Amino acid sequence: MLFFHFKKLLSVVAFLLFGSIAVVLWQNQNSHRHELILRHTETSAQQIRIRAEELINTSMASLELLAERWVERRPPDFSQKRFLQFADAFYNHFPGFTGINLIDPEGIIQWVFPEKENAVLKGRVVYSGYRNAFEKAGQNHEYSLTPCIELYQGGIGFEAFLPLIYDGRIQGYLNGVFQVKKIMDLCLAKNIFNDFWIRLHEDGQLIYTNLEQRGISSKDKRPRVLQEIHFSGKMWQLELEPKAADYKSLGIRNLPLLIFGIVISAVLSFLLYRLLRRIEMYREAIDNAVYEVSQRNLVEDELRENEKRLKELLAEIAAKNKELGTFVYMVSHDLKTPIVTIEGFIGAMREDFGDQISEGQEEYLRYMSDAALKMDSLINDLLELSRIGRMTEQKSRFSFADVVEKVLNPLRPRIKASGIEVNIQGDIPNIYGEKKRFMQVVENLLVNAVKYIGKENPGPRIDVGVYGHEGQNVFFVRDNGIGIEEMYFEKIFQVFQRLPSAKKAGEGTGIGLAIVKRIVEHHGGSVWVTSTPGEGSTFFFTINDKES
Repeated sequence: MLFFHFKKLLSVVAFLLFGSIAVVLWQNQNSHRHELILRHTETSAQQIRIRAEELINTSMASLELLAERWVERRPPDFSQKRFLQFADAFYNHFPGFTGINLIDPEGIIQWVFPEKENAVLKGRVVYSGYRNAFEKAGQNHEYSLTPCIELYQGGIGFEAFLPLIYDGRIQGYLNGVFQVKKIMDLCLAKNIFNDFWIRLHEDGQLIYTNLEQRGISSKDKRPRVLQEIHFSGKMWQLELEPKAADYKSLGIRNLPLLIFGIVISAVLSFLLYRLLRRIEMYREAIDNAVYEVSQRNLVEDELRENEKRLKELLAEIAAKNKELGTFVYMVSHDLKTPIVTIEGFIGAMREDFGDQISEGQEEYLRYMSDAALKMDSLINDLLELSRIGRMTEQKSRFSFADVVEKVLNPLRPRIKASGIEVNIQGDIPNIYGEKKRFMQVVENLLVNAVKYIGKENPGPRIDVGVYGHEGQNVFFVRDNGIGIEEMYFEKIFQVFQRLPSAKKAGEGTGIGLAIVKRIVEHHGGSVWVTSTPGEGSTFFFTINDKES
């Protein structure tokens, strides 16, 4: 009784110990995941900062390049046509621009690009909110940027003014318009939109976000990463925050780990209890040893009775197999009788009404005849499949190369018509087995190789050979035909499983490779395929080559 209570107490203590370890591991996993999200957020923020700075600085540099190209021509050409040519080239080559305009020295917008979207601005005076930046550019003879406000084109953005100086005088101003949303769309990868909430501020003003009307709670403990984007005297503050669905579900995602740990703890505790129980049972087994010896004779009698029963069952199975063979033969004969009848009536119709049968009716008769022939082929294949392993012939050692040659002979007209090059390895060893069955294996593999070599194949080729692997011969049939997708590697060896290309062509019964698999396995081997669509397939098989 005392030992029983000790077993229960020790099992509970072990469960508590292992369960505590599982909880600690679960918490560590959550902490590690939190750290990974924080690092991912920091890396993404840094990436956005670098892309935004590069894009804006590149756009500003392109605007300066446009200004230099504008005034460098001798004699000068300040025509609208030349401006539109330059603006079109720079607008399409350098992403980020929403518009490129030319403003005269008095601040009136003369020309705009793109003309259709910005036509409303033509002839207008520079917006008063931009006046300080416009006048600053004229005074300092260098570009000046406006603060971010609502643009005429829609959305929040800013503009850059760059004076065009020729012979010491300002001929006008290049005006680059930048929409913040367009800049961020160019800078942000799709996964960043999916993973993070993004906010962009300038001087405390929200100028961009990918979430509308979302409040920021001070109690929200999800990590936020801040980055400053600097360019041309401006500074934006980028705020990146992982989405709630990604962050708050960490505990749920790692919950299987905790459950697994608790289950393992319970299993270990149970195993400990069982171990203690086994010790107790071992003690009882010693006490019962004498009794077990006395029962041994009885067990031996039962074994002899079971052996006799097993022999009877084997004899019954043999009789059932024989009965099954007779049944299959009768069924195949009965199924073939209607097929022969159909073929006979089709022949009779053609003979009696040949001159009255229209082209459409002849096509129907041909469909019926083809279907009957296919049914006959299917019955023959099923009958052959049922015989494998049930009806065997005397095994012998024979030349595998001779088998390949005999199978190729009836196929050579089709091979020649398709221009297929067939190569048979010269040193193929002899094999031990049922020669007739291996004729079927080689025939099915070669017929499939010829059938699926591909009509547009510029250099059709079939190779038959063998190589050694781990002391065993591996035979193969390789072609450079249409190939097989990996999802069909197992299915094609099942009964009635055909490739989509075979189904479209209406070829085969879907049993040939099942016959190959059954024969190879009957000889103690295995068969498999490797293939790449468009490059060809290789069928491999091994056999138990030991004479026994």
